[in-house]
Amino acid sequence: MQQDQISYLLALHRQQDWAAAAAACQLSQAQLKKAVAGVEREYGCALVKTGAVFRGFTVEGEKVVAWAQNLSEALSTLKQVFAASNSRKAIAPLLERRSISPKRLEAPGPDRQEIDLMIEAALSAPDHGGLHPWRVLVFPADSRAKLADLFEQEKLRRDPLASPEDIKRAREHATRSPALLAFVISPKLRMRVPEREQCLAAGCALSNLLNAAHQLGYGAIMLSGERCFDSLLCTELGVESTEYLAGFISLGSVAVTPPPRKPAMLDAVRAVWGPGVSEPAQRNGCRDSMPSTAVTESQKPH
Repeated sequence: MQQDQISYLLALHRQQDWAAAAAACQLSQAQLKKAVAGVEREYGCALVKTGAVFRGFTVEGEKVVAWAQNLSEALSTLKQVFAASNSRKAIAPLLERRSISPKRLEAPGPDRQEIDLMIEAALSAPDHGGLHPWRVLVFPADSRAKLADLFEQEKLRRDPLASPEDIKRAREHATRSPALLAFVISPKLRMRVPEREQCLAAGCALSNLLNAAHQLGYGAIMLSGERCFDSLLCTELGVESTEYLAGFISLGSVAVTPPPRKPAMLDAVRAVWGPGVSEPAQRNGCRDSMPSTAVTESQKPH
């Protein structure tokens, strides 16, 4: 029995009328009766009671309909499984992306063209007003030693008694990764687009950049920390007083695969809203403005 014949029988079972079933199948009554007769010949027995009008299915016909219903449900479930699988496959790069610690990165890192391609991906992120309230600093190989000096000076300003190991570690933050970028949030003074929306746009751009790095086969992570709040370091990097140094992006080939990600619970971030349901808003503390602490986090991967 072919799939269209199964659908004809099920339509006839639902409608209990030749004309209505034929219309549901977009056939004439003659075409529908011919199709059912073909199934009867295949099974070697009558499936529909004879008569000028539809009088129901025979005992054998009821058995075939029950079988057809089970098969139709199984096919529907299989289609849903395939659709879900294809959907996951379509966004697999997003589901698989991980932040890769600098200690797990090695050469080669992305070249200038690949970095430009990542920035181009960032430019395609959602951006209310098309303001691009962010920018990226690229640190060429010959500038990394100078950047290490700046990181060392910042560390000593923050901790004058820092140990040699701490100083070495601070310098390595500037030199360890095969490629290094800085991500700067640069809000525009436009009342039409609130600053918090501009910060969200910058976050979307950062996400696109990191996802692009993953798509190109590189590991990536953005680390912030206390140095991002150091005014002298920001001045040396050309960050304006109206801007935020969000963090430094390390890029490179993945030398060591990170441990599996902890399973994420959708219910921890998903809520279904309905009239009178205010718990999610209360829990999240809906605010009119974004606190400055939301711009950068202390040494957490993004």
